[in-house]
Amino acid sequence: MGNKKPRPGKTLSHGPPENQPWFWVTKAMLGSITYRALGINARRVLDAALYEHMSHGGAENGNLGLTYDQLAAWGVNRADVRKALAEVFATGFLRRTREGAFTLGGRIQARYALTWLPTGVWPGGGPATHDWIEVLDRLGKAGIGSVAQAKLWLRAEVETFSRSKPAGQKQKLAPHLKIVRTSNEGRVR
Repeated sequence: MGNKKPRPGKTLSHGPPENQPWFWVTKAMLGSITYRALGINARRVLDAALYEHMSHGGAENGNLGLTYDQLAAWGVNRADVRKALAEVFATGFLRRTREGAFTLGGRIQARYALTWLPTGVWPGGGPATHDWIEVLDRLGKAGIGSVAQAKLWLRAEVETFSRSKPAGQKQKLAPHLKIVRTSNEGRVR
């Protein structure tokens, strides 16, 4: 934004809109090769996570729930959810903070955090982890410097993540996908 002066009778506001939930994103993040390499379904997953974040007044990052039904409402086909999640995990824009599970009482929903925003206000919340920057640094060291190269890298990462395992074996995540274990209360430790 430039230093525009408002015309007489007009005012310029460079702050957030009044009475509307909002979020911030940096130019560096939007311009990163990893953000631009994301597929449409991965972008829809991020949009859904941002909407969920704003729906909780920005106080629940790290405790954001995203169900298949919610993602379908955002236009992600159920068959594409795992791949879309793998893309946002691999690029470091979204982190799973709690794995989902089946229990006698029902299903425990997985929880997520947007990594460029601080996590919730509860004990255990903290500053933004900026995982996406770590991923960019690693790609730079590997000589990956264009969107086309990042797309090829991302495709390989998603294939590694998405390979199905025989029944009874746990899905092995790529080494950079960190999952934070939670206490019984479901809060991030």
